[in-house]
Amino acid sequence: MDKRLMIGMITIGQSPRDDIVSELKQLMGIKAEIAECGALDGLSRSEIEKLAPEPGEYMLVTRLIDGSPVRLARSKIVEKMQQCIDSLVGRGVDLNVILCSGEWPKFSSPKLVVVPGEAFCGFTLGMVNQGDKLGIMIPDEDQVEVAERKWNKENVKLCIAVASPFGLTANDEVARIAKSLEESGVDLVAMDCVGYTMEKKRIVQEVTGKPVVLVRSVIANIIREVAG
Repeated sequence: MDKRLMIGMITIGQSPRDDIVSELKQLMGIKAEIAECGALDGLSRSEIEKLAPEPGEYMLVTRLIDGSPVRLARSKIVEKMQQCIDSLVGRGVDLNVILCSGEWPKFSSPKLVVVPGEAFCGFTLGMVNQGDKLGIMIPDEDQVEVAERKWNKENVKLCIAVASPFGLTANDEVARIAKSLEESGVDLVAMDCVGYTMEKKRIVQEVTGKPVVLVRSVIANIIREVAG
């Protein structure tokens, strides 16, 4: 019997991330074993608080096991992400996937490491025509400057909006922000956080009436492609 593909999935928060992985399994549409690891696994609340960003640091947003959102400095968790990769390789994974659409340095691994942010950005920008207005949905106000730099493309107008994917009122917030994007006349919307779900994508599509690109879908397509 052929060995089933084993995929390592690494969150910048705490594992397991059932809110992400269960939907990714459906989107992937392939049989695979999933092994998870989180940069914040085993850390106390006080230890996690020490990983918060200082002014000017590259900031990331994730959630803990209890569902509460948390802000992290990328520089303070890069080593922990590398440790997750090393651990999962030791467990026999065939490839690793970073469950974050942020920008990352190159990781060291004898196995493929899928960092979806660059692919997501390139895929989306490849669909935008000169003069189009691109709507970008991000989870935190303090990520606007990074988003402006990340998505900057000559002759493309950006409309960046903030809506947290976490919490009981997240769908309502996404709908409200989607309405603002619709009123701004966007031609395409990119939901730039792995925390955004297929349901939230559907909400944005219905409110804006425009095509919407979701990080989770891009991750699933990358996995299908590299898995053969």
